[in-house]
Amino acid sequence: MARTLRVFDTDPNARPKTFASDFVGRFRAGQQLNGRPHALKAWRITTGDPEVGKAVAALYGGTPQSWETTKEDSTEVLTEANTVKVIVDGPDAVTFRMALYGMTGKPIHACDGVEFTDSEDPRHGQPCGCPQTLQERKAAAKNGHGPKPDQRLEFRLADDPELGKFRLMTGSWDFMKSLEGMWRELEAVGGPALCSLSLELVEFTTKSGVDVAYRKPVLKVHGPAPADVASAVPSLKAAADSAPF
Repeated sequence: MARTLRVFDTDPNARPKTFASDFVGRFRAGQQLNGRPHALKAWRITTGDPEVGKAVAALYGGTPQSWETTKEDSTEVLTEANTVKVIVDGPDAVTFRMALYGMTGKPIHACDGVEFTDSEDPRHGQPCGCPQTLQERKAAAKNGHGPKPDQRLEFRLADDPELGKFRLMTGSWDFMKSLEGMWRELEAVGGPALCSLSLELVEFTTKSGVDVAYRKPVLKVHGPAPADVASAVPSLKAAADSAPF
């Protein structure tokens, strides 16, 4: 049976908030406006901890505000920063899979592009049947028939590593193309690496003459993190969190 302090029953607003996430916040490259996705020029950070919201706003601009979500990261900050220095604790902090999500919000197809990878899937280890060419993979994903990149990056802020871990989740095909080089560079560092996480502008004209512009997440590895930053210990509140949102 869970124990509670009844002293807060008469003043529930004073009860310390608890959050279920391993991560104190999430970096996002866009938002929903009138029910439609909208790309941003600077990072949007969401969190379930108002104090983290205040801290990132002080670092990168913007104002903490609430937004409509069913998840616990109900505070968002539309920052003014399109590049943030971060600490990445090695190549294992960057994960990749191809995934197609169902109506329940859980993946109905998870693979590495060749075989099914979900250990709870009876098809685990069997050929996934995905198209062979990248162009065909993109077309299948766009039509909702095939998986797309499902990539996670875990990091701390170089400007305030004690805040705890943040996460970026991205389906960017461009990010996928950079993964192998990224893993090699992080492996070469051999420990916590100082990196830049940016929203980089991409502009080009198609063969039919259509101008296209979008922003992609880019992680650049600079080298070993400074010793004082790499050894910073997250706050007790951040360390007490226990499941990803």
